[in-house]
Amino acid sequence: MTAVINRGGGRPSKGLRKFIGFRAQVQTADDVAHVAAFKGITVSDYVTSAVVRSLKEDLAQIAPQAQQELPISLAS
Repeated sequence: MTAVINRGGGRPSKGLRKFIGFRAQVQTADDVAHVAAFKGITVSDYVTSAVVRSLKEDLAQIAPQAQQELPISLAS
């Protein structure tokens, strides 16, 4: 992936991005498109914002388990 240089025209870059594709039920896909259009954003931006919110919650649950507390005798 290479960054595209904006030569003064068009919208600003959103930075490096990576494609993640998946299939959803037809009704879910239609609802996502409807809400994104209502908010005036792309489907990709809407789905990304939803995934980021969920990912933050999931990572917060995982993080405390990844680091174990030291026993008092080893901590000092």
